[in-house]
This record gives sequence, C-alpha cells and structure tokens, in this order.
Amino acid sequence: MQKSEFIAKIKTLAKKVYAEKSNPEKDPADIEISPFPVLDQFPPLKGVMDDLFDFQYEPFVKDIQWVAPRPTTFRIKLVNEADFYLIYKGKEEDKGLFTAQVSGKNYYLESLPEEQQASEAIARLLKYDYGKVKQTETADLGDEFEDSTLETLPPEPAVPDSVEDL
Repeated sequence: MQKSEFIAKIKTLAKKVYAEKSNPEKDPADIEISPFPVLDQFPPLKGVMDDLFDFQYEPFVKDIQWVAPRPTTFRIKLVNEADFYLIYKGKEEDKGLFTAQVSGKNYYLESLPEEQQASEAIARLLKYDYGKVKQTETADLGDEFEDSTLETLPPEPAVPDSVEDL
C-alpha cells in the first residue's frame, strides 16, 4: 500500500468515526460520510461554497479547515495547493454574511457582482499549479553551480602604475 493510499484510508476512517461520535442516535450504516465535516458543523458555509463554485466544489476543493473562532474564518484548500479564506461576518435574516479573501483581496459576498468577481478570482487560482511552484522553490540550487567553472580574473589595480596605463 502506497503512503498516499494509506493516508487517504486513514482520513476516510477518521471521518466515519467522527460522524458516528457527533451523531450517536443514527445507525452507523446509515451515516453518509461527508468529504468536508466542517460543512456539517456550519451549514451556511455549504450555501456559500455552492454559490462560489456553482454546486461543483468537491472536485476542486481538497480540504476545508476552520482556522479562527472570531471572526469565524475558514481556509479552503484547493487541489492545486492554493488556498483562500471565507470569513463569516454575522447573520442577516436567514442568510449569513460572508467575505471571501482571495489572493489578498476581499470580496463581500452579499453583493452579486462581488460574488461573481470572487468566483473569477478562485478560477484564476485554480489555473495555476502551485505544487510545481513549491517544488521549484525548495529545490537545491547549489547543484547547479558545482559543475560550472568560473574563471578567476586578477584584480585590477585601483591606481594605475604610470600615465601610459591611463
């Protein structure tokens, strides 16, 4: 069994155990394992994710993490190692007010044009493969310079020896 397969299996089992412990009245066979348990704990977040991703967020989202209690902040980790934040600002009628922070820019999701801009910014994040960028940053650059030979030139004198040298 590969390491990645092992980790995926452990995550699946952990989610199942968590679902059983959080709702002990249900029969374990009837419990549907949600890929993102945070959405079960915070239902308004599911509606926001559906709006931003047009009901298709599961193939593009790797994980959803609750990172701060006040203001309630969620980190959405995308499949390409990029991430953005959703910040819960409170309630208005039956809909929660959220702010999306994508690439350092805030989008207030109660406004339809800003929600569309946030969706476009997320789409731009998904276009890039951040996994490759991180690998290049962490690559050892010292190996490049070991093979190259630099010629050492003698230092030039600061003051000429004679007038003819000028």
